[in-house]
Amino acid sequence: MRMKASTGRKLRYGGITAVLTAAIIAVVIICNVIFSALSQKFLWYTDMTPEKLFTVSQTCFDLLREGDPGFAESTSPIAKVDEIRAEKKAENPNFKDSDLMINIIFCDDRDAWDRDNTTAQYVYYTARQLEEEFPDHIQCKFVNIIHNPTALVKYGAYDHGNVIVEFGSEYRLMTVDDFFVANDVNSDPWAYNGEKIFSSCIMAVTRAESPVACLTVDHGETLPENSTQFLRTLEAAGFEVQPLSLRTEEIPQNCRLIIVFNPVHDFLDKDDKFAEVDEIAKLDAYLDQGNSMMVFMSPDSLGTSRLHNFEDYLEEWGISYDRKEETSNLGTIYHPSKVIDHSQSLSSDGLVIKAEYMTEGEGGSVTAEMREDGTAPMIVFPNAMSISYSDLFARVPRQNEESSEALYYYGQSINPAVNRQIYEVFVTSENAISKANGESIAKATDTNPLKLMTVTKEDHQSVENDDTNSTINDVSYVFACGSTDFIDESILQQQSYGNKAFLEYALRVVGQEPVPVGLDLNVLYDDTIDTITTAEATRYTLILAIVPAVLAIACGVVVIVRRKYR
Repeated sequence: MRMKASTGRKLRYGGITAVLTAAIIAVVIICNVIFSALSQKFLWYTDMTPEKLFTVSQTCFDLLREGDPGFAESTSPIAKVDEIRAEKKAENPNFKDSDLMINIIFCDDRDAWDRDNTTAQYVYYTARQLEEEFPDHIQCKFVNIIHNPTALVKYGAYDHGNVIVEFGSEYRLMTVDDFFVANDVNSDPWAYNGEKIFSSCIMAVTRAESPVACLTVDHGETLPENSTQFLRTLEAAGFEVQPLSLRTEEIPQNCRLIIVFNPVHDFLDKDDKFAEVDEIAKLDAYLDQGNSMMVFMSPDSLGTSRLHNFEDYLEEWGISYDRKEETSNLGTIYHPSKVIDHSQSLSSDGLVIKAEYMTEGEGGSVTAEMREDGTAPMIVFPNAMSISYSDLFARVPRQNEESSEALYYYGQSINPAVNRQIYEVFVTSENAISKANGESIAKATDTNPLKLMTVTKEDHQSVENDDTNSTINDVSYVFACGSTDFIDESILQQQSYGNKAFLEYALRVVGQEPVPVGLDLNVLYDDTIDTITTAEATRYTLILAIVPAVLAIACGVVVIVRRKYR
């Protein structure tokens, strides 16, 4: 009897325990589900990564909210949305703010992005934080294109890893890989660039009209085999990239920048006997309207020839690519120059040059923000051709107001009717030389280093046709670079080089458009191998070879002397 009572009590207590256990588990599960739903809705999480990979910076928020402070006209995407909404409401009183949003569209279910423990989750959390910061202007949408394959066809989205930023009729289509930086196509990414990509896209789609960057064709121009990063840099700066045939097409009305990359055949000029179009005149008329041009030339592409029409026109902008001329019975041969600087080289042949920043003049102003924290990134010019001021420009000093000392030198057009000045942007050290056909044709000095990149500026002033007769100041820029490898994929993707960052700042200037240049990469891991110049390597080798030997000898002498007089 006592055994039965004991057994009943055990069963009763065991049953209560089981029920309590089940109830506690159920409560835990319910709380977990509720908390998970709320955390997903309100983005409750703590970023425990030391690099704050999942946290959008205040700089990014300020850029979207307030615009770029470097531009007088408002460049704020948020302000632009409000402006267009006000116009819509004036036309239609029933219009709601929610009818016009900046949409970030993910081509898969929410859970697929949220639960992804790889790169997709970074993109998802950045977009969600932008949505949380600007709930009245930005919204995330999720479309499963597996279940609904035609839903996003109009955007060209066919992959579940696509992300679309849309506003009105404008949109930008990206893949997850576009948000990361890798050293090459097949390598793992080393940095996350989500803030800059989203900011670039949002600023681009909220503009009234995106500026166009045209790449000239018909002259044998060839971008590097791997030029993805260069084209992406143009697009991230807000440009729509198009090819341009000056022979058969007119320059687009909204083209802000023409890029001439490594031409091997000359441009047509009115003096050519069989020319049906004057390409040089088209370029000149285009630049007279306050537009800009970038020219990349290589010492290897032209051989011993010269693009007379095109290079004569560049000389009108103060730009002369250095060559050695030789005259023979066969005509004039032009040997291109190559810059060699062993003291500042990253290669044993002295051809991969670590450039010096110019800190004064217009060239210095382009890189001012890159240098403001005192840690300007290394700029590399592989296989570079030196540049000189043309004979149409005089080298003049910019003098200190309090003394006759020259602060820096620049080139000024000797034609008083043309207001053009040319400035160095990047130069060599004072130890560099320029060789052509094996002979030295120029040597750098401490006051006149060899020029690797220049920028020519021309100011235009026109009068508006209104009652105020107010004037408009337009500026044209022509950048000249002596290296086509400056934008090689391996250079632009190298985290220790600043070539890509410089392009972003330069495009901001020539495009006269805001470009999100103040947003840093989030490095996933640092595998940087610090690079040193040939001269530094030689110095370190001597130090490591001599110092230990001297110390060993000194110790030996001390030991011998102590033993002798012991």
